[in-house]
Amino acid sequence: MHRTLPDTLLSAMSDRLSASIGLYFPADRWMDMERGLERAAVELGYPDTVAAVRDWLSAGALDRTQLEALAGQLTVGETYFFREPRSFEILGQNILPDLIAERRAAGTLALRIWSAACCTGEEAYSLAMLLDTLLPDRSAWTITLLATDVNPRFLRRAAEGTYGEWSFRGVDPALRSRYFTALPGGRHRISPDIARMVTFAYHNLMDDPYPALESNTNAMDVILCRNVLMYFNADQAGRVVRRLSHALVDNGWLLPSSVDGAPTLFTPLTFVPFDGATVYRKVSLPAPAPPPVHRHSPPMPAPVPTPVPAAPLPPVVSVRPPVPTLAHYRALYDLGRYGDAVEGLEARLAVAPADEAAMLLLARCYANQGHLAEAAHWCQGVLNHNRVSAEAHHLLAMIQQERGDAAAAAMSLQRALFLAPQSIATHLAMANLARSQGRIRDARKHYRNIMGLLQGHRPDDILPDLEGMTVGRLMDVAAHAHAALGGDPAGEG
Repeated sequence: MHRTLPDTLLSAMSDRLSASIGLYFPADRWMDMERGLERAAVELGYPDTVAAVRDWLSAGALDRTQLEALAGQLTVGETYFFREPRSFEILGQNILPDLIAERRAAGTLALRIWSAACCTGEEAYSLAMLLDTLLPDRSAWTITLLATDVNPRFLRRAAEGTYGEWSFRGVDPALRSRYFTALPGGRHRISPDIARMVTFAYHNLMDDPYPALESNTNAMDVILCRNVLMYFNADQAGRVVRRLSHALVDNGWLLPSSVDGAPTLFTPLTFVPFDGATVYRKVSLPAPAPPPVHRHSPPMPAPVPTPVPAAPLPPVVSVRPPVPTLAHYRALYDLGRYGDAVEGLEARLAVAPADEAAMLLLARCYANQGHLAEAAHWCQGVLNHNRVSAEAHHLLAMIQQERGDAAAAAMSLQRALFLAPQSIATHLAMANLARSQGRIRDARKHYRNIMGLLQGHRPDDILPDLEGMTVGRLMDVAAHAHAALGGDPAGEG
């Protein structure tokens, strides 16, 4: 195929796609981009690709239908169960058994795994099946298996959980028999028990904030982010890797694809040499040791000072070092330096025990390290001072949900919403909780409330209560979720 669009349009469209949906097409991939643009133009009813591209470039903001068509036609949906089998062997024989043994020894039966860029769900369901084989007492565990993608069509197909023969190539027939039900036409549906282990959600690795309690993208033990970094330029890919690193707990694991970039891209992490797979780890560094004391030779005698006439000493002035502001610790939090922020915030609270903002930030730091008991303790500390802190009730709900206590989370969210009925963050949390529990009508109601509360705001306005997410991004998220649940944005009775 020969390219027909002029380079000027392709270059401008590449920049537009990078900014709007985080897909980067360098010049050597413009032919692939043009093919996708042609398919999107046909889908959206344009007379030709040139007219479509000019319209997309001149539009102030691409609407949801356009973004969905472009994401659907420009991203690759080619995947299958247990793709890159060596990675799953390492997970099943090394990484997960070690994590499971650690958690059993600590008495904390919880695991958190994120399939970033999950496509049509085969990777996430493969992880769920693997965990089921490794955990004979799975019902005793709190397992978070988050699966996200930028393509709403892929997410809808993933949630449906039905697959054809092509998704099973290389899969043990016994595994398929155990976890799938045969349907007419050669299709197979995933077991409801396995499907319930996975939460699918829309998430843009370039634009959406993470790690964040609100999107459940924090304190992950394992992240799979495969065949996606190749869509970003070098700066974008580096930023994504840094944020994924922040989303891992200490000693957590990142599994990219072997085609996802050179080792220098992953410098925040440590390469782990497993044969046949690309694996990195967030190694927690020990505190530096004190300098060694050399005892092989006696110390040199100190020189005898020459006497000098006594002179009056100047008065001693005690100078205290400046106390870091809360903004300083917030900056450490944003950089993923949670340990440093914890140390400073606890010192701050030792002298100012009623500082609610410091306690809430400390709770978030602990939660992003996976220390949920400590995080809940500091939320409760705020509530001990101020029972009507909507933010503390909301944050406590996020922690309770992460600990697997949905009933307590729902109660805390109800308190938060009573105190702050216009809180977009709390409506979002309630929508997500209702959705995870199968309360579809309640979830749609809260998504509609979110869209109503966002009306009148500019798309690029920042929502500080949602870790810096923009109004436009949340409007897209709410609209996608509402539509996926069968809702009509115009309302329902």
